[in-house]
Amino acid sequence: MITIETSIEIRRPVEAVFAFVSDLRQSPQWEGATREAHVTPDGPPTVGTRVRKAGSLLGVKLEATNEITALEPNRSLSMKGSSGPASMEGTWRFEAAGEGTRFSSTVQVEPGGLFKAAGPLLASRFKKQQEADMQRLKELLEAQG
Repeated sequence: MITIETSIEIRRPVEAVFAFVSDLRQSPQWEGATREAHVTPDGPPTVGTRVRKAGSLLGVKLEATNEITALEPNRSLSMKGSSGPASMEGTWRFEAAGEGTRFSSTVQVEPGGLFKAAGPLLASRFKKQQEADMQRLKELLEAQG
């Protein structure tokens, strides 16, 4: 099991950060590994909302399906899902901090198949991807403010 924890401060109100991040259709704008995101059902996110993402990681094309398992508006959102031979569980947390929001992520990935042998490489690459994603999100949201 690989656990990745990342966080960043974004100079935007918690409500704005939560609204953008929890709209899973926005994922391709800030998640570098995601090229497409299809959400069902349409509408505001709730427990049970599913997102099917297509993209690539480490040069491997992936399709992932994730489902919201817990949601506390403006505080946290948890999901679990699978992408091919790997399964994941993750939680995003949103906290008021200084002039904005501290956005934190904890993701646990259980690699399988070819990814299992690449565990340490996968962990390092996934951590870098998460940090780059958060930086993109920060730049995107702060440009809107």
